[in-house]
Amino acid sequence: MNNKDLLRAIGDIDDRYLIEEKNQVKTNNMVNIMKNLKLKYVVAPICIVFIAVIGIYKSGIFTSKPDIAISKKDGWIIKEVKTDKTTISDTVIVPRWNEMSISQQFGEVEYTNNKYSSRIAKISKNNIIKNIGNTTLIGYDTYTKTTYSKKGDLYSIKGIAEKCAIAVKFEGDTDYYVYVNSYYRPRTLGEFIEVLNLKDNISFGTIYYNYWDKDSEENIDVEFYDVDNGIIWNKLFSNLNLQNIYSDNDTGKYTSERFSQSISISVDIPLLGYKNISVSLTDKGYMLTNILDTGKGFYIGEDKVKEFLEYIKENYDGYKIVYVDENGKEITDKITSNENKTEPYIPNN
Repeated sequence: MNNKDLLRAIGDIDDRYLIEEKNQVKTNNMVNIMKNLKLKYVVAPICIVFIAVIGIYKSGIFTSKPDIAISKKDGWIIKEVKTDKTTISDTVIVPRWNEMSISQQFGEVEYTNNKYSSRIAKISKNNIIKNIGNTTLIGYDTYTKTTYSKKGDLYSIKGIAEKCAIAVKFEGDTDYYVYVNSYYRPRTLGEFIEVLNLKDNISFGTIYYNYWDKDSEENIDVEFYDVDNGIIWNKLFSNLNLQNIYSDNDTGKYTSERFSQSISISVDIPLLGYKNISVSLTDKGYMLTNILDTGKGFYIGEDKVKEFLEYIKENYDGYKIVYVDENGKEITDKITSNENKTEPYIPNN
């Protein structure tokens, strides 16, 4: 049983969407995890790459604002994070068929010639609009190599265009489950905001800022908390006519060859079961996101990116993450060459 089986079992993902990287990731401490983490499998078109950046927030390292400022250095408030020695294993255990939720067992559904993938998240009946059809979903048990089928009714979701997401209620069940169309590509930023009703459904959290410090020859991780959502909307989402220019085959054009800084904003869309995904800004002026699990990109301009960063730095406290061991001693892992510094994660569908 391998990782491909796990992905297939949980999400019913087609084999052609599984790409294996040659380099396995193993490390001895959280510092190296942060700096060297690479995904072993990339699921196309599902973009897990952004989640790799923001997903670390789930550990509580980045979303927990210190109650007391420990000290201040180089203009940043120091936030010490204790780390334990750990290892990332390439061994995964595929859940048994009866250990999975019904939306894991039946991870994909078709509607109006579109494929929708399970978010493995329930949605309240209050957010259900109407029945839009019924179908039979197919699931596969990788242990017994058994194919299963299950009937389900399809429903539209309040405030969400059907071409983006729908809900499924399985026969004999009373719950509704979210399924999203990862293949949907908006033409403009305005369309993207409208079809997902993002004004009401999205909330922004911690802003994560990473940059290369030439003097200390290390990557610096800084976080900004409690940034007014209105500021983010006004500075990044105001031009509704921006074209969605993201190309799956030309990811390199979105950042400079020697990337010096990156900005990621944690995003939640509770209605669709999203928590701690990302809106990311690059040094070439692009705003990228993995909402609906695939890359979308809008060119807002280098000046807009710089303006946003400067505003945040001037108006909010920045907390520099310093990793310490169990004895409170700082863990250093400086990189001696700028050529080897951490590169940002860019969607690669």
